[in-house]
Amino acid sequence: MGSYDSYAKQYNDMVNSGGPEGSYRYILQQLHSLSDLADLKICDIGCGQGELAYRLSLLGAKVTGVDLSDKLLEYARNRTNQVSWVHDDAMSLKKLDDEAFDYVVSSVMLMDVPDHKRVYEAAYRILKPNGVMIWVIMHPCFQSPFSQPLGDGSRKIIQYDSQFWKSEGVGTIRSTLGAYHRPLSQYLNDFLTAGFSLIRVDELERDDNSVDKLPLMFAVIGKKKHLGQ
Repeated sequence: MGSYDSYAKQYNDMVNSGGPEGSYRYILQQLHSLSDLADLKICDIGCGQGELAYRLSLLGAKVTGVDLSDKLLEYARNRTNQVSWVHDDAMSLKKLDDEAFDYVVSSVMLMDVPDHKRVYEAAYRILKPNGVMIWVIMHPCFQSPFSQPLGDGSRKIIQYDSQFWKSEGVGTIRSTLGAYHRPLSQYLNDFLTAGFSLIRVDELERDDNSVDKLPLMFAVIGKKKHLGQ
């Protein structure tokens, strides 16, 4: 996500206008349901301008936010000094120690990396035994490069392949930086192969259904398995 440097202000404005709010709300609710977060160590991979990590720190967690964009981390550091902000690649997390975290979260960022499997593997490495990872992505069945709303609450999908794509807009993040589209089966099977067992999956609806009435995001919670399980 180093390319996000040139779009840091635009991304910050998007977050402040509530863009990823559904993902943040889901992650916070699920963490609350799993345990009291006070003094637990949480890593927010692809933390961007730091909003989710900041909210987690308010709950008493010891939070580390990781991002590859220096400009986004500038916003994060200005947001709070109660989070450890780390400039690092989500696909390696080489600056983070093995088995250091109780939870790893990833909010709407796996579509931005060329190798999501390496993110899973890095998250597995830094999690403590029985540690939990929660990740949220744009729903790949409906929010895809060959998907368009029809105006009646439905969508027309004409292709469903793994691919790198850019939107047709001009001057937007997706039209310039693009994203990686992958089928649900690929995300889930690679997560299991990395060593996680599934706890639950959820499909998150839009807060505003005026565009369509289909799920906007897909969310997964998994636990790091012991060796031999």
